[in-house]
Amino acid sequence: MRITLRRAALVVSLCGLSALPVAAQQTASPPPAQPVVVRSEPKIREVRLEVGCYATKYADAANPLQDDSVPTGGAYRITSLSVAIPVLTRTSWCDTDFSALDARAYFDGREFKMDPARVYTKPTTGVESMLRFDGTPPTPSVSEMRFLATYLTQRWKVTVDERAAARSTWPREWPDWTKRYLVGETGIDPNDQTLKALAEQATQGGPRSASPFIAAKNAVVAVMVRWKSMTGSSSELGPDKSLRGLQFSPNGVYGIGIGRGTPVELATTCVTALRAIGIPSRVVYGLIVNETRGGKSNANFRMICEFYLPDIGWIPFDPVEMRGQGAGSRGAGATIKGFANVSDLEDVIPLAVKPVPDGFQRADRYAAWGWNLGPGSSIDAQYAISRIKLTDTSRGNGKVRSMPAPLSDEAP
Repeated sequence: MRITLRRAALVVSLCGLSALPVAAQQTASPPPAQPVVVRSEPKIREVRLEVGCYATKYADAANPLQDDSVPTGGAYRITSLSVAIPVLTRTSWCDTDFSALDARAYFDGREFKMDPARVYTKPTTGVESMLRFDGTPPTPSVSEMRFLATYLTQRWKVTVDERAAARSTWPREWPDWTKRYLVGETGIDPNDQTLKALAEQATQGGPRSASPFIAAKNAVVAVMVRWKSMTGSSSELGPDKSLRGLQFSPNGVYGIGIGRGTPVELATTCVTALRAIGIPSRVVYGLIVNETRGGKSNANFRMICEFYLPDIGWIPFDPVEMRGQGAGSRGAGATIKGFANVSDLEDVIPLAVKPVPDGFQRADRYAAWGWNLGPGSSIDAQYAISRIKLTDTSRGNGKVRSMPAPLSDEAP
């Protein structure tokens, strides 16, 4: 087998609006003396993340696959390929450590150990790292491809002082590095007039009559009021019940027009509303491990939204948790679990801020990772199924018990 890899330096880096909007006075005040967003109780975890594709004769609901260990041949003809798995090196609740990265590729069960220094790439700015596997299978006809990365994370519980955050003020201009989180991208259109009007009207007197924290909360609650039902999970499962990808329709109506959608569509709708009123915001596409009734574990997507406040940092919120707390009927004036203070945030492994990595195509589903296939490559979509597996193992406690969360994505 010939494996060709692009060399990169290994960098270590740890329905009509019925809810009553809040009209808060904007108070000019210096940055708080105490940190507003605090990390605590760090846990070191070993993450074993695997993405890949396999072939099966039974890839539909009428003929479910009974044994995922029995692939069939002929689903893929691969002359060469490049697979990209994004991993965020840092969020408000997680630091990722690639110093002991182990990377491997498998083609029809044959293992190839990869050079971590060539697999791991990091941009000169920001927190979006990438694990990139470039290669050529030993034969063009492939039944199964898998790409495995093992690395460490340190994840924290995060506490937000909501009163202090509510005293934040609008900046004259947002930092340059945040401006990418104000424009449109896949599934997010801040020029959507319906959402723009909804978000602007959520705060009496307009969003700038309140602090950005209050304006953001009002806008998210306004979305909740209009979001009447959830249409299933964000995680699409394959016939063997393993995680296949995201149930995501980025060209849809954002759910507001029909009042429903999947959790990932709810997340992108909330972020769209915040960007529409000029607050940098993003969706963090993350994974969690769930235990099944049979004692087995499997991976599922969990989306965490964030918006940025100057001198404070990223404020997380989980629209699904907020909805479960009745945010659409309680109004933005109430403290709502899931906004700023998110339950079990430390269980989420952050991967990406886009559903497909820049410069890559999505696989057969939106799934955070992506690929580029070489000339002459082909896929029989009827039999090809992507799969994501995740193992999250404890490696003890972190040494520093409490610390402020990062104030930005820029290097410390």
